[in-house]
Amino acid sequence: MDWVAVALVLLGSYLNSGPELQRWQWKKKLSSKGHCYTGGLFRYATHINYFGDSVLLAGWAILAASIFAWGIPIFVTAGFVFFHIPALDTYLLKRYGQEFGNYASKTAKLIPFIY
Repeated sequence: MDWVAVALVLLGSYLNSGPELQRWQWKKKLSSKGHCYTGGLFRYATHINYFGDSVLLAGWAILAASIFAWGIPIFVTAGFVFFHIPALDTYLLKRYGQEFGNYASKTAKLIPFIY
């Protein structure tokens, strides 16, 4: 089970940081100014980086080998679903308008292909 946990930690770290690095590179281009980034892993979920955090924390909970450790990934994921994602979606819709609206309407919010 430890190997599964380590794999989840590594996968979660990549899902959090990898897309952010892709977006950072994209934002350096002048042609990107004023546009919403929808490429890389963000094409699978609008908040793929939050999904990465949830996967990473689930891996840590497995490594901790305690039922109480599961409260952390559950609480954090619930915070993403009920607070952070709705607030950020509202902000992004105001900032990017229909460009974000179109992207969000056809892209999963957190878990690729599911939610």
